[in-house]
Amino acid sequence: MICDVCKVREAVVYQQHTGRKLCKGCFIEDIRKRIETEAKKQNLDKANKILLAVSGGKDSLVLADALSSFINPSKLIAFNINEGIRGYNRDDQIRKLYEYLKDLGIELIATSFKHEVGFTLDEMVKAATEKGLKVSACTFCGGFRRKLINEAGIKNRVDYVATGHNLDDEVQTIIINLIRGDLLRLIRFGDKPLRVSSGFVTRVKPLRKIYEWETTMYAYLKGFEFQENECPYISQRPTLRAKVRELLYDLEQKSPGTLLKIIEQFDSISEKLRANYTLNKELPRCVICGEPTTYERKICKNCELLIRAGLLPQEYQKYLPIS
Repeated sequence: MICDVCKVREAVVYQQHTGRKLCKGCFIEDIRKRIETEAKKQNLDKANKILLAVSGGKDSLVLADALSSFINPSKLIAFNINEGIRGYNRDDQIRKLYEYLKDLGIELIATSFKHEVGFTLDEMVKAATEKGLKVSACTFCGGFRRKLINEAGIKNRVDYVATGHNLDDEVQTIIINLIRGDLLRLIRFGDKPLRVSSGFVTRVKPLRKIYEWETTMYAYLKGFEFQENECPYISQRPTLRAKVRELLYDLEQKSPGTLLKIIEQFDSISEKLRANYTLNKELPRCVICGEPTTYERKICKNCELLIRAGLLPQEYQKYLPIS
């Protein structure tokens, strides 16, 4: 089969949502152009400095590779966090990530939950389980990853934090927040970033309209070596996200292009919502760690989880919200 774009090279990818057969070069160029289009909507091309949250997985490698193709690598700083998951976080993966980013001309900063928070994710989950808390590992992990990424962004005085969330991730999050009725979080989503507090660095997702299978194929065609194993906590305790993911995969398989239609419609609705949204007052700060928290709360959710798991001193019990 010949590529539908260049009409010269042999096609190696069938793009279901467009019905096109693409060769390696045209496929990679298509992905890069779509990422560049999204990045420019988010003003990344005008930024002085951008922090890339990288895990060493396929999405973060594609993020770094694509952005460095049209943004000077000297403006990019990569940030990696070792969560402390036995058998999952490996030193050799970080070394490969470092070498790859070095070749691109991107600096890598690495840290860990243990160093920054005082506990590995395994230790947090173990403590919570012993206390009888019904809290998933993803709740601990997601909250503390966001906290450390934001702190790194502030410390390095970046204009934006870019994450490797792809189309599948983004649509899953939209559906989850619809189910939960979380309007504030929904308002923050969209193709143009919204900053809800001076304490948060604006987060953007240049890969938000790239399918997960496309990032996988991009990484494969570029010869990237990346973390392929799924986090063991996902299989141990399936989350709402895992259930939503399976539903969306089924819909996409039956009707290719469904996920793109969902996000495009959402962006249209989100733009109208955000046009009428104003931040009335600055978010309060957690009295323990100093991070922004929600209104009517003295502590953030991360510190609350550590207190309930018995990982912070008893003196902080007085700050727990009444449930």
